[in-house]
Amino acid sequence: MRKMFAVFKREYLSSVRKKMFIFMTLFFPVLMAALFFIPMMVMARTLGGKNVAVIDGTGQLRATFAKTNRKLSRDLPATLNVEYVDASRQADLNAAAKPYLNRLSAGSHAVNPVDAILIVPQDAISGDKAKMTFYSRSATDVITQQILGATANHEIQRQRLAARGIRADELDALTRNVPIEGVQLSRTGEQKRGGEANFMFAFLLAGLLIIPAFVYGLEIMRGIVQEKNDR
Repeated sequence: MRKMFAVFKREYLSSVRKKMFIFMTLFFPVLMAALFFIPMMVMARTLGGKNVAVIDGTGQLRATFAKTNRKLSRDLPATLNVEYVDASRQADLNAAAKPYLNRLSAGSHAVNPVDAILIVPQDAISGDKAKMTFYSRSATDVITQQILGATANHEIQRQRLAARGIRADELDALTRNVPIEGVQLSRTGEQKRGGEANFMFAFLLAGLLIIPAFVYGLEIMRGIVQEKNDR
């Protein structure tokens, strides 16, 4: 047992004195933190101020996307600057969307640049095989696509139910979500709120605790392999 301990002690001391061990000990936590926070920053950036154009072939979605009703929309965030276009009277929807697609392709060089375009087909309310199209220059603009799609689908569902005699206020009352609040209960009966933040903190702390053990094991294995090669 003493010999084994002496071997581990020797390997540990020879490993921690290396520059690579010191570098990995200092750099690896930064790398792991970057892997956690960079995707979050990218996703948060996609929700920043964006200019989007909605080409509505139905002409029935103005109440949702119009600027005067932005505060009434529960799906559309205020960070999206929506330019609504009623294309219900256009015979060719692609022709109506072409100027906006040119502005999207031009990027910042356009007079009024747009970051994304949502095209709603003319048969979106009555058609069974209708499909909306989302255009964007960024491949990571998935959140904007989901937000615009969810907002349009919510209004389309309202229009379908209204055509069957169900009023919009009744629909909102029936489909209203009930919020849920997480409470952590201790053995003493104490109640603590904010369990999501505590979970994320514990998850991050566990990751930071695993990092030194991982680096130590990596250096030990590297030292053993190097010693065998030297022999």
